[in-house]
Amino acid sequence: MAIPREPNGRPLTFYSLSLDAAIDYGRQALAEGLNVAIKDWDLRDSITYRSFQESPTLVKYWAVEISENDSAMGYRSTSAHHVIEAVEQMSPEEYGALHAEDLVAFCRDYYSKLGTHSSDVSS
Repeated sequence: MAIPREPNGRPLTFYSLSLDAAIDYGRQALAEGLNVAIKDWDLRDSITYRSFQESPTLVKYWAVEISENDSAMGYRSTSAHHVIEAVEQMSPEEYGALHAEDLVAFCRDYYSKLGTHSSDVSS
């Protein structure tokens, strides 16, 4: 099944209570070469409570945002050496992110195959 689109060709965002359904939609978009961002959203009742701030969260749900024209440069990309720098020079709390060991191992292996040591790329 192809990702559905607006009449202007823009891929449709998908909303669901099911994380599995959100991931499936995201995988389909990735298979089509599209960019994917999955975010959690809060469903609230602003009629009864008159504002979002006063309203309790009724349920969390998922938004799968799809785009095809976002640049691979900038906020959607990082260099492998930045991952190594982050884990070797800062704690996750200082950096503001956790890097899974599989990603770190991939980056180290990449530079190892080039004959570059992590100390060469993290300085």
